[in-house]
Amino acid sequence: MANLGDLTSQCIRCGFCLESCPTFLITGDESQSPRGRITLAREADQTQSWSPSTHQSIDTCLGCRACETACPSGVQYGKILELAREQSHSKNGNPYQKKFVNSLTNQNLTRLQLTLSNFLPNQKIPTILSKLLSGENPEADSPQLPDYNPWPPIPAEELPPIQGEVYLLEGCVMRTLYPGVHEATRRLLRRIGYQVRESNAGCCGALHAHAGYLPEAESRAQSLAKAMPDDLPIIINSAGCGSTIKEYGSIIGQNLQSFARRAVDATTFLETHGLSTLIAQSSKLPPIKVTYHEACHLIHGQRISQTPKNLLLNIPNLTLIPLHEADLCCGSAGTYNIFQPKMARELLNRKWANVQATGADYLVTGNPGCQSWIEQANREYQNPIRVLHTLELLESAFSGLRI
Repeated sequence: MANLGDLTSQCIRCGFCLESCPTFLITGDESQSPRGRITLAREADQTQSWSPSTHQSIDTCLGCRACETACPSGVQYGKILELAREQSHSKNGNPYQKKFVNSLTNQNLTRLQLTLSNFLPNQKIPTILSKLLSGENPEADSPQLPDYNPWPPIPAEELPPIQGEVYLLEGCVMRTLYPGVHEATRRLLRRIGYQVRESNAGCCGALHAHAGYLPEAESRAQSLAKAMPDDLPIIINSAGCGSTIKEYGSIIGQNLQSFARRAVDATTFLETHGLSTLIAQSSKLPPIKVTYHEACHLIHGQRISQTPKNLLLNIPNLTLIPLHEADLCCGSAGTYNIFQPKMARELLNRKWANVQATGADYLVTGNPGCQSWIEQANREYQNPIRVLHTLELLESAFSGLRI
């Protein structure tokens, strides 16, 4: 089990992390950098004195883990952050934040809340709720339950014989807000000869773990493992969930290392099993220009960057346009745009300016939080592009775009 003191002692204070950190780039404040936060967490852990200023520094971190990619010493900052937040919350935590995360990861409760949000006078989450959670005015819109808009049935001649089964992590937020992404994932898996074994598995504990609510994350990790008992691959199409499950056994999910090894990013599984060849023969899309936003927990948490882009590049008529600062966090970061709305808005504005500069028709990404947050900016600018999950665009190459 990871120990905060041991983990923080690995930092040699070289400063390579500074220019990779979104909050340091914006503020120039050492306490808003990975190096500064590690120093504060080490001192607080040694003295067991978690001051409000230390809590504020830890709390404003996005948890994007870009510093891990930049670090020459292999400091495991993600684990440091989760352990530090657990201790800091016990002294200075906001109880409303924990209740919010609990409600967000309960599918039935989330659906009820989103249904009631349709009666709000504007799109933003209620100001009173934002003040309770962050002390700031809201920036994030209330999510809307999606309209069901399925693809047409796949012609039988396009389907190969079934050669195996996999589990698909349905999760909590993804299942509620983006069922179309799950549908696209199932269709793509079937195209390469795999069918999904139903499990009805729910929350993996990612949002709790990233926020430092580790006992609650542990409970969800154990429940997830019980829901997927067979030794089948677990396909994951949400970057944050994937990085958490792959790291079961270090911070949460004790004794679940073998379960963690079964977790596979969806694009990795699809490319490994031949989707690139199939998609190169598809022709359902007109010429389109696409740009790709690197979801933090995919590129920095799981070290997956080129695989999704390789698949996209195999789509006929598709031009992939580089996105400046593609690997810089958009500000969504799980619940960050709810708990730290002002900083999240600055990062969204920066991301959107870079998106607009590409002149792309589509932006694709591999995480529901990124998709929702960037789509909000798209709406605010009268929808000049379409924002899709990577797997939605891949399936569209076979089935055509849904209106």
